[in-house]
Amino acid sequence: MHALVKLHPTIVTDEFFQQSIAPELKQAGIDYSLLPADIFQSQDLPRGDFVLVIGGDGTFLSGALVASEQDIPILGVELGHLGFLCQQPVERLPEVLEALVSGTHSVEERPVLQCTTSVGGKPARILTAINDVVLGKSELTRMIELTVVIDGQPLATFKADGIIVASATGSTAYSLSAGGPLLEPTLTAVVITPICAHTLYAKPYVVDGSRSIKLSLAREAADAILSMDGRKIGPVSPHDETTVTLKPKPLKVMRLASPTFYSVLREKFGWDFKFSRSRE
Repeated sequence: MHALVKLHPTIVTDEFFQQSIAPELKQAGIDYSLLPADIFQSQDLPRGDFVLVIGGDGTFLSGALVASEQDIPILGVELGHLGFLCQQPVERLPEVLEALVSGTHSVEERPVLQCTTSVGGKPARILTAINDVVLGKSELTRMIELTVVIDGQPLATFKADGIIVASATGSTAYSLSAGGPLLEPTLTAVVITPICAHTLYAKPYVVDGSRSIKLSLAREAADAILSMDGRKIGPVSPHDETTVTLKPKPLKVMRLASPTFYSVLREKFGWDFKFSRSRE
């Protein structure tokens, strides 16, 4: 079994990896290759059987792009605190690796986004986003006007700071901060969330995962930017179009019995929960 290991670029030092992570991989009989810090600037990435992320949710997003491209599972191990994506604490690494080797884990399929875009006058590219695709402004300037078309049918023109198109996994990220709903991460659906829209009708909208969502500018905006998972793709003009769909193959996320998505929600949001007991 060969692991592609994605490390947090600053928290995980070489010394920490060699002393705390590499010995556990060796003990479990797992070979490994380290993924580069910037996978977007690297060519000919190594092949593996699964991606192991040591870090946080941001590191998970980078590793997930490799996992999605190679159609292999990914597992996130968190340093510091429980994350939405990296759900196993580093203290459980030996137990986690044992479960992977023995096959006593499950694989959860999460739909992710596929974005076709030709921003900046460049030839059309097909890119993958795990959390979200955002068309918005990059500076604290006036709002921009954006149009949203679903399966060829106009939805609306929004005067706003931007539009977020998020996967179910991405519903706990930027979309949530902008007032979007929480979705179970395995749900085959897409959330469209306006950002600070200057109109009362602009509400988050959940659409079926089979839909094709087209985003564009209604008029010129000098600071309009397309980004994916927080990574800038390029400037956008009214001549550019961005189409977002769900990728045909979902992301495969390795899961152990705990924690569950609901337990993570309770911890992150401080939700109280008490079991009701019938009176005797």
